[in-house]
Amino acid sequence: MSDQFAVLGSPISHSKSPVIHDVCFRMLARDAVYGAFQVSELGVFLADNPQFKGLSITMPLKEQAFLISESHDAMAKLTQNCNTLVRTPSGWSGYNTDVFGLRQAANGRRFDRVSVLGSGSSARSALAAFQDKETLVWGRNSERVLGLASQFQAISVSLEEALNADLVVSTLPAGVLTELIQNSSNFPGILFDISYAKSEGSDPRFAGGAISGLDMLVWQAIMQQRIFAGREPTDAFPNEAKMLEVITTALNMAK
Repeated sequence: MSDQFAVLGSPISHSKSPVIHDVCFRMLARDAVYGAFQVSELGVFLADNPQFKGLSITMPLKEQAFLISESHDAMAKLTQNCNTLVRTPSGWSGYNTDVFGLRQAANGRRFDRVSVLGSGSSARSALAAFQDKETLVWGRNSERVLGLASQFQAISVSLEEALNADLVVSTLPAGVLTELIQNSSNFPGILFDISYAKSEGSDPRFAGGAISGLDMLVWQAIMQQRIFAGREPTDAFPNEAKMLEVITTALNMAK
């Protein structure tokens, strides 16, 4: 019987994770299937579906996944959320591969000041990913923003100041950033909107261009594939350049 994996979240119909993981399993010659399920209560789903060996977790379940996990990797502990679960004899092991995905997507770009827009679990991952830089944070929930600033040694700033950073990482829901800046002028930095909805990702007002949220999605999935294969999260496959090429081709064909 094929090994079973899936992505869980709500909403989930837009997810490109099945395309990415299906092509990876084929490339690795693994007999595995990967589905997508709309889930709002993670514990109930896991109790009712014991067949899964591993799961990708998206919003709004990442904090639930952290609480359900019996063990956590370092990034999951730091961010208090998991986007990857693997079944073990003692329960679920939780991982955060979003931090790796963020770093890889921004690799090769030059920036010193990073601002993070938002105050949820994805914002924590972004602050963890760029904690070696000067980090700023802005969000609509001021109490949560102050908590993030304290935890990650970031500076709570106004939206205007955040938008003028070298790298602006938006973890806001799809469409929200566009609404917030519709009357704004130009910004000097790079926009990295982790949403990969068609309406998001690039904006001509950002002089430094854009980083696609799809790049983050692909790289976090590659680390998930390492974990699903029983490797350490940092133990790369020898053919990941080819894997990246194959994933990109599959995503282009699925448009």
